[in-house]
Amino acid sequence: MKTAQFGWPLGMPLVRKLESDLWEVRTRLTGRIARVLLTASDHGLVLLHGFIKKTKKTPAADLALARRRLRQLDYEK
Repeated sequence: MKTAQFGWPLGMPLVRKLESDLWEVRTRLTGRIARVLLTASDHGLVLLHGFIKKTKKTPAADLALARRRLRQLDYEK
């Protein structure tokens, strides 16, 4: 996360854009793959959801949760 925070904007292989305001930070842990879904705001990066990835595709439930949290941020502005 520190690399993404101080080097923003970044691209693959560390950061992948999923949608217009939604990015995925990719990292490998011992025997696992972790992902953090985030957005960029005027004040910096906002982490929306983190999870351990178990399949090739980003799980729909994890993506939906990040989208809901992103919408909540938009309402608070």
